[in-house]
Amino acid sequence: MSKFKNAIDQINKPIADMAKQQEELKKTVNTDKIAGIDVKQAETEPAVADIPKTEFTENTDTPASENIDNKSKSKKEKADKKKEKADKKKEKKPKVKKIKKEKAPKKKKEVKRTVKFKVTLITAIVLIFLILVGSAANYNLNNQLKPTFYQLQSDKVVDNVRVVAIADMHLKEFGDNNVKLVEKVKSYHPDIIAIAGDMNIEDNPDYSVVLNLCARLNEIAPVYYSLGNHEIDAMLFKDSQIYYDLKSIGVNILNNEKDTIEVGLSKIDVIGLTQNPKEFREYGKKFFDKAMSEGDNFKLVLTHYPENFDGVIEEYPIDLAICGHAHGGLVRLPVIGGMYAADQGLLPALCDGYHEIENSKIIITRGLGRSGIVPRINNAPEISIVDINWY
Repeated sequence: MSKFKNAIDQINKPIADMAKQQEELKKTVNTDKIAGIDVKQAETEPAVADIPKTEFTENTDTPASENIDNKSKSKKEKADKKKEKADKKKEKKPKVKKIKKEKAPKKKKEVKRTVKFKVTLITAIVLIFLILVGSAANYNLNNQLKPTFYQLQSDKVVDNVRVVAIADMHLKEFGDNNVKLVEKVKSYHPDIIAIAGDMNIEDNPDYSVVLNLCARLNEIAPVYYSLGNHEIDAMLFKDSQIYYDLKSIGVNILNNEKDTIEVGLSKIDVIGLTQNPKEFREYGKKFFDKAMSEGDNFKLVLTHYPENFDGVIEEYPIDLAICGHAHGGLVRLPVIGGMYAADQGLLPALCDGYHEIENSKIIITRGLGRSGIVPRINNAPEISIVDINWY
C-alpha cells in the first residue's frame, strides 16, 4: 500500500509545481505576452495539456483500499439483496405448501368419510336384510316337523316294532291343539309313542297343551312318558300335579318305573329313569339295577338326560335308550353340528343322533321347542322314528 501511495505522490508533485509557477507569473508579468507566449494561453495550455493527467491524478486521489472496500460493500449489498429475495421466496413457499396441505387432506378426509359412511350404511342395510330374511326362514323352519328315521337290529324281537319318539316341546304348538304334530305322528303308524320329558315349562302352571296332546296321541298308540327336569322341578317346587293328571288320561308316565308291552309276538320292557347323572347313584341306581336284571325282554329305556351315558349307565346292556334335553345343540352349523347344550357346554358330543357307547345304544332326539332365550337356529323340530327288527 505504501509503494502505491508514493507512486501517486510522484505523479501529483509536478502538477503542484506547475500550479505554483502559474501563480508567480500572474504576479510578476503585467504584459499580455511573455517570451512570445500569451499569458492566457499559458494559463490554459498547461491545464489543457495536463487535463488527462489531472483527471488521472484526481481519479487516483481515492485510495485503493477505499475502492476495494466499496467494491466489497457493493458485492455484500448484492449478496444481501439476493439473500433477502431468497428468504422471501422461502417464506412464501411454505405458505403455499401449507395452503395445499391443508386443503388437500381435508378433501381426502371428506372423501374417505363419505366412502366410509356409504360402506357402513350399505353393510348395515345388507345385515338387516339378511337378519330379516334369516329370521323369517328360521321361523318357518322352526314350525316344520322334520322326521329322522333309524333302523335297529335285535334278536329280542320277532316282529317289526316301530317307536315314534318326541321330547322337549315346552308348550309349543304346531297348529291349533297341535293338530299338525298329531297328524304327523299318526302318519308314521307307531306301535309305541315315547316321550322323553320336558313337554311343559317349569314356571308356567298351565300345561293343558301337554294334556291335550297326550290324550290325542294315546288314541293312536300307547304313550310312554319319562319325566324331564321341567316336570320334576314343577312337581317339587311349584306343587304341579302334572304326573297325576297325565296318569288320569291313560298316559303311561314312568317316574323310576317299568312297564312291559307286547307288540305282536315281541315283548318290550319300557323303563323310565328320572334321575340325572348327579342324582343317579342316590335315587335311581337301586331301581335301575332291578329293572335291567329282570327277564330277557327287549329293554327300551326312556331317560331325559343323554349325560347319563357319560360315565353313569352306559355299561348296562341297554337295547335302546331314547333321550332329549340337549335340544340338538340349539344352534346347528353345517359339518360342526350343535353349538351348545345344557350340562355339556360348547360343542356337545351328545346332542342328537344315534350313538353306541359301551354296551348301550342311544338315540337323542333334538326336541320340538325351546325353553330359554336362545332361539333354535338351523335346527328344525324333530320327530324320531325307530324301526326295531330281528333282521
